[in-house]
Amino acid sequence: MLGGRLPGLQAPAAATTVSVLLYLPVLAWLIGQGRLTGAALLFAIGAGVFSSVIPYAADLLALRRVPARFFGVVMSIHPVFAAMAGLILLGQVPPPHVWLGILVVVSVNAVAATPSKPVNTFPVRRDSRYVGQQ
Repeated sequence: MLGGRLPGLQAPAAATTVSVLLYLPVLAWLIGQGRLTGAALLFAIGAGVFSSVIPYAADLLALRRVPARFFGVVMSIHPVFAAMAGLILLGQVPPPHVWLGILVVVSVNAVAATPSKPVNTFPVRRDSRYVGQQ
């Protein structure tokens, strides 16, 4: 609702502000329990910035500069990157049905993004004798 009314990156900034305000009670509870440390606070801020703010802002800026079809294909490749990161960094091997699902999504988006050409099944004659005749 708010994202359509605010220009540029103001919508994600507003959403982040609302999120911070909603987490203030959790912050108060952690301080009250004595469980809030500087490292934990830095990790939380880093996770918020690197997992939400930067990717969302990059997607928003890219969407304004590239065609929507191309953007859709690039967005459909994100699960491939996530699967590869899990495989390389965490040693998680996705089962075959996961790879098949990713392949289907990327393929469908690639086909949908391919510009279609109109197909002429009948040749068009430009001879004036045939105009209006069937």
